[in-house]
Amino acid sequence: MPTPLRTFFSCPAVYAAKLSLAAMLALLMASAAKAGPFQGGVVTIVVPNAAGSSFDNAARAVAEPLSRLWGVPVVVENKAGAATTIGSSLAARAPADGRTILLVTTPTIQAPYLYTKLSYNPVTSFAPVAQMFDGRLWLAIHTSVNSRTVRDFVVLARQAGSKFSYSSPGPGSTPHLNMVQLSRKANIELLHVPYKGVSPAVVDLAGGVVSATFASYSDLLPHVSSGKIRVLASTGAERSPISREIPSMKESGYPGFETIGFGGLVVPAATPKAIVDEIARDVNKVLATPEVKAKLIFLGFEPVISTPPQFAKVIKDQSEYWKKMMADANVKAD
Repeated sequence: MPTPLRTFFSCPAVYAAKLSLAAMLALLMASAAKAGPFQGGVVTIVVPNAAGSSFDNAARAVAEPLSRLWGVPVVVENKAGAATTIGSSLAARAPADGRTILLVTTPTIQAPYLYTKLSYNPVTSFAPVAQMFDGRLWLAIHTSVNSRTVRDFVVLARQAGSKFSYSSPGPGSTPHLNMVQLSRKANIELLHVPYKGVSPAVVDLAGGVVSATFASYSDLLPHVSSGKIRVLASTGAERSPISREIPSMKESGYPGFETIGFGGLVVPAATPKAIVDEIARDVNKVLATPEVKAKLIFLGFEPVISTPPQFAKVIKDQSEYWKKMMADANVKAD
């Protein structure tokens, strides 16, 4: 609340008070201009993933500093389910005033090729604001599997009587599609064991229930540290800055895994460009801070700064890539 203006009775004081009032009004107008459409309201970041997930924590990493920057509450609302389609559908129908922002990730882009009936299109129903991070995956095995490299793993999987299995967060998920691609490139057969979420998929790998999985580094790391899981390679064109000691899939002899996951913010498509640009500028300010960079890296993500057009290209390119991948894998949820 602004400090109440004092009442002065002398003429010089009244004049001074008028000047003070003018200065205060100018300050308030400048503040309102900075806060833009968010003045006096609440901004919601819809996360179509479960609370406590790495995507959820990434959204919370930017929500707090954005709240300080805008001077309004920025709340994270988890609307998980149906491969991100529940939360994404909700955000697509929200008023186009900049107050509802959606965290869009690779599963959001994959959804149209997994579900035949959606009330929104992840490319045309939203206006891209800013990419936040790249999110590659790491191929990991249980330490009972006698392999130190991807080639070692493939050799073992090709042996007669081999019964290797792999976990994933479900059919059509990026870990599932990556393993399908590896199986085809390496000419091996692996049993797919789908789970409801990343966490149980990784926990059962650590427990030796399955032999392998693709997952984020942050999900794997606790079990790597305990000696239950061994990481063999990462997706991406080159080694990840998060794990310089681990080769890429391409470096390991299996190209085709250069496209990696991503995360970023979008708003309903009809949101005015001025609002989109304002949000983008402030999101990038926040992403550039050491505090937020460190939080994203801790989660296994690689921070990215981008413009709305640059992020739009990422979404378009990813949509085309995963459309082909999912058609080749012949996966559908309905």
